[in-house]
Amino acid sequence: MNKRMSITVAIIISLFIALNVHLLFSPRSTVPKSIYVHQYERMIKDYYEEEIPKEGLISPEQIYTVYVGDDETISSWLVKEGDRVQVGNEIALLETERAESQLAAWEAEEEGLLEQREKIESTIATLESERGSARNNSAHVNTTETPGDSDIELTVDVQVDVHEDGAFAQAIAEAERELSEIDKQLTVIQTQLAQDATRPALLSPVDGTVSIVNKYGFTLAADIFNDVKLVTTFVQLDEWQKIEPGDAVRIQNNHLDSIIEGAVHSISEVPATDSRWSEAYDRLDPTIRKNPLDLYEITIMPVEELDNLPFGANVNASIIVNEAEAVSIKINWLESYVKESAFAWKLDEQGRAIKTGVTVPFTVNHRAVITEGLTTGDVAIYNENIDEYNVPNVFLPLPLDLPPRSDWRTFGWKNYLKYGFVE
Repeated sequence: MNKRMSITVAIIISLFIALNVHLLFSPRSTVPKSIYVHQYERMIKDYYEEEIPKEGLISPEQIYTVYVGDDETISSWLVKEGDRVQVGNEIALLETERAESQLAAWEAEEEGLLEQREKIESTIATLESERGSARNNSAHVNTTETPGDSDIELTVDVQVDVHEDGAFAQAIAEAERELSEIDKQLTVIQTQLAQDATRPALLSPVDGTVSIVNKYGFTLAADIFNDVKLVTTFVQLDEWQKIEPGDAVRIQNNHLDSIIEGAVHSISEVPATDSRWSEAYDRLDPTIRKNPLDLYEITIMPVEELDNLPFGANVNASIIVNEAEAVSIKINWLESYVKESAFAWKLDEQGRAIKTGVTVPFTVNHRAVITEGLTTGDVAIYNENIDEYNVPNVFLPLPLDLPPRSDWRTFGWKNYLKYGFVE
């Protein structure tokens, strides 16, 4: 009988303890609890930057090509690669008996380019008008311009959502790019047409440097770099999505006296084709890409001239894609971190742990930069088990701040007696 009684009492006591543990620690428990948190930080605002470091190459802002379509038209070449030229300098002399037909060909090309320019300007005006009306209505524009005998074709096919005009902006940007290319070609042609007819020649349309001279083939031509130097680099899709025109850039090179500031000048939406710049970049940054087309050209305009660096020189460029004056915490302290949203734990005014939503625009050095949800003076906390409790009270480790040994000695034994015993 005593044995049965002992077993019964033991079972009752075990059930009692289990019930109390359940009531105390179940998710619905209303019993106040405390949890020890030894990882915490008081938020202090600081300046943070997210940068994309890239290898860059000094390149020209524009490349002008002067050309003729018949190898019998050239009498003699007057320049070679690397020569400096100014506007109006002779690149090559033309055969006198063929000069007249070449001038006629340039005149016809000028007429076609001017017609093309006028129609593209009209297309841009139409797009801008439709873009304005599309802010509250759906719009559709489909236009193809192929003027005269020109081989330049602009096709715009845009469908705009009632709340979005990004497609129109892209179409306008493409049209403006075509317009810029036409203006460059007109500069070349009109320079040739303005020459002295008594000494027919190929003339330089700009101040610059001769890059390539093609003396043989169906089309004879010379490429001229203008004097404005940019920095060209290439990015993959994940980087491309972060970069915007106007983003600040820091340019460095051992031959520069200091860091030179710059800004993103252009961002290509077309994959980089084979060129001397992309080939050189692949050697500088041989990143293995699953998609060989996942490479887009970015140009950077420095605020200072890069006169002491030649074309093709390698520089380091840091593109600042995000910056903020904000607080930050360790990334692993975040919960449910998706894109720019997450949750973090902090102390409320009563010293309890509360979960709060935070905005995380970017991360730096394994820390999440937070622009909303936490502010200066807040105490952010971390305990991997904190979510198991129902708004627990938190106690933190006792701060311990011991004076250095030098202060002990300079304080003096008399002061120790005075403050330790007398008072």
